[in-house]
Order: sequence, then structure tokens, then C-alpha cells
Amino acid sequence: MIPLKIKEHLDNYIHQEVYVQISVIKGKEKVSTKAAINRYFNSNHFKDLSEGKPYNNFIDGLNDKCLIKLINSPMKDKETNDEVIKKLQKKLNELSKEELKNTFWEIETGEFLNNHQIKELEHERDQMIKSLDLKDKDNIYFVLIGFCKKYEELCSIKYLDAPLPLEILKSINSQ
Repeated sequence: MIPLKIKEHLDNYIHQEVYVQISVIKGKEKVSTKAAINRYFNSNHFKDLSEGKPYNNFIDGLNDKCLIKLINSPMKDKETNDEVIKKLQKKLNELSKEELKNTFWEIETGEFLNNHQIKELEHERDQMIKSLDLKDKDNIYFVLIGFCKKYEELCSIKYLDAPLPLEILKSINSQ
């Protein structure tokens, strides 16, 4: 199972990116949120999203941080007060070479994943790609509204005074 911290980190990143892109279109073109989303379908950003690039970039980053690559690192035994580095050192010193080949470090969250969890991320990527198939624009619209809603919910908790130009939560609550 994918660690919750990693799932939230990746989801929040994707939701923010989509929200910002749609907000920029809405602001530049002075159109409704629905029209901005429909224009977003034709953007390079949407093309990348619908091809799974955020997941691909994330997975590529994990593959670059396979612990086997750090097996001879001088940092392995260096004294530190940094709790994240201590956790990494512990893994490097406790795991066998085979286990190190199957352990990947996600720096932003400090979490570790294995090959099975990376396969789960690839499956989630494939599900997202399927949900963003342009053959069903009505479905994509609701998927993107869902991303934007989740981003506004996050902002309403973390960034109380942040302007939310799409006002998804306001429009849902006023219905």
C-alpha cells in the first residue's frame, strides 16, 4: 500500500497544478470556470496530465533515489541531528543489498517505497489517464472539478486567507 503521506503529497501537487492552470485561463480570458476548464482541455498542461506525466516524473524521481545508489555514501555513517537523515542512515545500515535494490526514498515526505508500491503508483497513473480520456469530456469536467474542489478544501485548512479564484466550494455550497 502506498504510504498516505506520499499519496497526499502527489495528489495535492496534481490538484494544485490543475487549479492554477485553470485559474490562469479564467483570469486571462475573463471567462467562467466551466469555460476555463473547457479551454484547459486544449492546453499542453492537460495533454501532459492526461498522459500521466506528473506520475511519471514522480516515479522517475523515486527510481533516481533507489537506496542501493547510496550504499557507499560517506553520509551513511556521518553524525547528524537531522531526523530524516537518521532514518535514511538506519535503512542504509540495516537493509541487505537485495532490500536496498527494492527500496526507494521520497525526499519530500521522508517516506520509503518498494517496487510493489511503485507498481501501485503506476496503476493509479493508469486510472487517472483513463479518467481523462477526451472521448468523454463531461466525465473529464467532473474529474477536474473534483481536483479543484480538493485543492480548495486543502487551502481552506492550510491557507485560510488564500484567494480561491475558481470559487468551487462557494458554488457547491450555494446550490
